[in-house]
Amino acid sequence: MVGGEFLAFLLLVAVIVFAAFYKEKSLSDPSNTETIYSEQMVDVQSIRAGPVDVTLFRQSGNVYRELGVFGTVDEALDEIMKSFRRAKIDSVCVLQNTSTCFEIIRLHHNHRGSQEGKKLGGALVVTLET
Repeated sequence: MVGGEFLAFLLLVAVIVFAAFYKEKSLSDPSNTETIYSEQMVDVQSIRAGPVDVTLFRQSGNVYRELGVFGTVDEALDEIMKSFRRAKIDSVCVLQNTSTCFEIIRLHHNHRGSQEGKKLGGALVVTLET
C-alpha cells in the first residue's frame, strides 16, 4: 500500500504544479480577460456609467469590508486597487463582468495558518439603479 500512497502523492503534486503553471501562463496572455493583473481591472471592466456599490470579501466568502457607494466606477476601482495593494494581491480572476456587476477574486489563495480565510479574497462592484 505504501507504493500506492506515494503514487497518489506524486499525482497530487503534479496536478498542483500544472494548475499553478496554467494560471501563470494565462496571466501573461494579453487576450485573456479572465486572469489579469490587478492594474488591468480598469481596462477590462464593462460596468455602465453611474453610481456603484462596492463590497470587499474574505477568502472564506464572508464580508471583509463594505466600501460603500461611489459616484463612478473609476473611483471604486481605485479604492479596490488600494486595498489589493495593501493585501499584496497582484493578480486576480474575473468571475463576472457584465454591465451591472464586476466580481473578482485573488488568483492565488493564501493557505497560511490560523488566518486562513480571514484575508482579503476579492471584490464585488454592482451598479445602482438610477
